[in-house]
Amino acid sequence: MNHLKSLSILAGCILFVGGVSAQSQKPLTINELISIALESSPQVLAARDQSRAVRGQLSTARAIPNPDFEVNTGQQKSVSGPLTTGNVSSWSVTQPLDMPYTRYPRVNAAEANVRAAEATRIAFEIEMISRVQQRFYELMRREAELKAAEEDSGLTKQIRDRMQIRYDVGETARFELIRAQTEFLNAQINTESSKLRVEQAKGQLRQVVGHNLPADFEVIAQPVKIESLPALPILLSELHAQSPELQRAKAEVEATESKLSFEQNSRLPKLSIKAQQYNDPNFTDRLYGLVVSIPIWDFKGGQIAEAEANASKAKNQLNAQSQSLEQQLETAYKLYQMTSYQVKVLDQEVVQLASSARRIAEVSYRYGERGMLEYLDAQRTFRVARNDLIKARFDLASVVTEIQRLRATPEWIAKIESGK
Repeated sequence: MNHLKSLSILAGCILFVGGVSAQSQKPLTINELISIALESSPQVLAARDQSRAVRGQLSTARAIPNPDFEVNTGQQKSVSGPLTTGNVSSWSVTQPLDMPYTRYPRVNAAEANVRAAEATRIAFEIEMISRVQQRFYELMRREAELKAAEEDSGLTKQIRDRMQIRYDVGETARFELIRAQTEFLNAQINTESSKLRVEQAKGQLRQVVGHNLPADFEVIAQPVKIESLPALPILLSELHAQSPELQRAKAEVEATESKLSFEQNSRLPKLSIKAQQYNDPNFTDRLYGLVVSIPIWDFKGGQIAEAEANASKAKNQLNAQSQSLEQQLETAYKLYQMTSYQVKVLDQEVVQLASSARRIAEVSYRYGERGMLEYLDAQRTFRVARNDLIKARFDLASVVTEIQRLRATPEWIAKIESGK
C-alpha cells in the first residue's frame, strides 16, 4: 500500500513538473530570439573577449617603464699595505625614460586597436541580428504559405465533394470529377510540403539562434513592417559614416601608421637616469648620470620595412572594403526598388484582379454559365498571385534587413550598446 502511495506521489510530481515546463515554454518574440542569439553566439562572445583583451593591451601601452634596482655586498681585505678591512656594499637605480617620440605612437596604435576591436564586435552583433531577422522572416513566410495552402485544401475539398454529388446524380461528367479530385490531391500535397518547409525554417532559425533555444520552441507572429528607405546617395553617406566594417578598417590604418611612426622613432637614442652609491670602510661614493642607448648596429631597417608594408596593406584593404560595401549596397537598393514595385503591383492590381476573376467564375459556375474547368483555372490563378505576393513581401523584408545591416542602423547600435 505504501509502495502504491509513493508511486502515486511520484507520478503527480512528474505531471506537475511537466505542466510547469509546458507553461514556461511561452512563444518568443523576435527581440527575445535576438537576445538569445547574442548571448550564445561563439563568434559574438569571441569578439567581446577580443575587445577586452585589446583594452588590456592599451593599459600596457600606457604604462610607465619600471626602474631597475641593483644591490651588491661583500668584504674588503688588504693584501698588502695599511688598508682597512671590512664590509663593502653598493646599490644603483636606473629609471628608463619613456620618450614622447616613442610613447605617443605606441599609445595611439593601442587606442586604434581598441577602436578596431570594438568595431569588429559591433559588426559581429549586427551580423547576428540580421541573420536572426532573415530566418525569422523566412519562418513567417513559410507559415503564411502554410495557412494559404490549408485554405486552398479546404476549398478544393468542398469543390471535390460538390462535384462528387453532381456526378452521383448524373449532372456532370466523370472528367470534371477527376479534375476536381486532382486539384484536391495537389492541394493536399502542397499543404504537406508547406508543413515540411515550416519545420525546415524553424530548424534554420534555431541553428542561427543557438542550441540554447529549445527544439519545440514557438514564435509570436509579427507582421512585416516595411519602412521606406532614403535615396541611395544618403544611404551611401550613412554607410561611410556608420558602417562598423569601415570603421574597423580605418582604425587598422591608423594603428599601422602609428606603428610605423613608432618604429621610425625607435632609431632615436633612448635615455635612462641612473643613481648609484658605493660604500666601503673608508669612504662613500655617490654617482649620478645619464644612460644613452645609441643605435649603432641596429637601425631598425627590418622593422620599419615591415611597418611600411603593413600600413600600405591596411590602406588597400580599406579601399577594397569600401568598394565592396558600396557595390553590395547598390545591388541591394536596386533589388529593394524592384521588389517594392513588385509588391505594389501584386497587392494593388494582380491579386485583386485574380480575386475578382475567381468570384466571377464561381458565380458563373453556380448559375451554370461556365464549367468547372474555368472555375478551377481562376482559382489556380488566384493562388499563384497570392503566393507571389507572400513571397514578394518577405523578400522585400529580407532586402530591407540587408540594407539595414550594411548601413548599420543607429537603432540597432543603440540597442547593442544598451544591452537590449
